[in-house]
Amino acid sequence: MAWHSWVESYGYFGMMLTLMFPFLPSEVPLAYAGYLVHTTEFNLIIMLIVAVISFVISQNIFFTIGRLGSDRLLTRVFKWFRISETKMNQFQRQMDTRGRFILLLSPMWRMGFAIGAGLTGVSRLTFTIATTISFFAWSVFFIWGGKKLGHGMMGRQHDLHHYIPWLIGLVVFGAGYLYFRKKTLMKKQEVLKK
Repeated sequence: MAWHSWVESYGYFGMMLTLMFPFLPSEVPLAYAGYLVHTTEFNLIIMLIVAVISFVISQNIFFTIGRLGSDRLLTRVFKWFRISETKMNQFQRQMDTRGRFILLLSPMWRMGFAIGAGLTGVSRLTFTIATTISFFAWSVFFIWGGKKLGHGMMGRQHDLHHYIPWLIGLVVFGAGYLYFRKKTLMKKQEVLKK
């Protein structure tokens, strides 16, 4: 059964299951949830609450794996979810240099942030608060976006031109982020070689 069938068949519970399993980027089911909010009887507020609760539960599971997991378990989890030790070391360095505020970026790399936070000894309360705030904003953005796109596709195609600047902005922002990140990594590698 495909993930979207879970949502259509089991409603809010299906959405919870879809978001708790991190095999799919969260943006896709969240946008689809927004589309369903527009086209069916799903409620926007309830869908948002379900999304945030799902993220907090799944993130706390991975946090616990990072906190209590043995080296053998962590090695298997890293292998299953393709998490490199290099990325985990980068995350730990970011925590050391930028502090706990880096946890607000956890939607970008869900499992890695959760496991890394568990490994670094962040308190569960701090982690849960940061996860709730960041995933609330993430969920609002994608569910509302899916709802708006669904609204535009249901016979109001002339409204789609309003989204073009946002899409262009996102592409430019993403390209700029990747460019500056690559440039920063190259500078760090040059410093390490010297």
